[in-house]
Order: sequence, then C-alpha cells, then structure tokens
Amino acid sequence: MEIQIKFDANGRIVPFMKGNEITMNESPFLIFLATAGMCSAVFVRSFMQQRGLPFQEVGITQKMNYDRITNMVGDIDMVVDLPPNFPEKYVSAIKNVIAQCPVKRHLAEPPTFNVIANLSPVAEQ
Repeated sequence: MEIQIKFDANGRIVPFMKGNEITMNESPFLIFLATAGMCSAVFVRSFMQQRGLPFQEVGITQKMNYDRITNMVGDIDMVVDLPPNFPEKYVSAIKNVIAQCPVKRHLAEPPTFNVIANLSPVAEQ
C-alpha cells in the first residue's frame, strides 16, 4: 500500500493513492494514514524554504506493509525523492526533519486511547 505526497503549483500538499487525490471524502482510515506523509511534507517544505531551496520537485512516497486480514499497518517507510541538484550535505538533515513530525511520533509512541460512554438522562415530558 502506497501513498504519494506531492506539492502543487501553489505549494499545497496533496496526497495521492493509485493516482487519485485523497480528499476528506475518503475513508477515515485512509485520511489518517495520509496524515503521516502530509506531516512529513510540511516539515520538508519548511526546511527547504528556510534554506531557499525549491521544494516543488520533492516527492514523498509513504510505503506501508498492510495486513488485509487484521486491517492493520505494520512498517511504514517514508521515501523522500529529492531533486538532482539537492545539496548532499542536507540529506541526513531531511531525515531528521521528518523524524520530528508529531504524527510519526504519535504512531511510534501511541497514546492511551480511552472510550467513555455517557448515557444522557431521559428528557421529562
């Protein structure tokens, strides 16, 4: 399972799966998965802009090991395709920038998830 993250002409971050843009009309699970790559793109774009480097040619492919039986994702690889003229001295810095993404960090160290059900009092007639 792969999600591609690209920048449009205006610098907007756009996720794609199988060539189709992922929108808010998709399944919540797909939107959730796309946020990891989109978060990475936010950090990459900021890094590039701070150094005066063009970010429009950067692409991120989020590769996921998806188990169809459990409906769970195992390993996630973020593959960053950098332009040919990208300074080699920044390659490891890009990896560090992506590691700072809070979505990635939450997946790596998930919070406790509590479900609380409240019964509303029956309205008097």
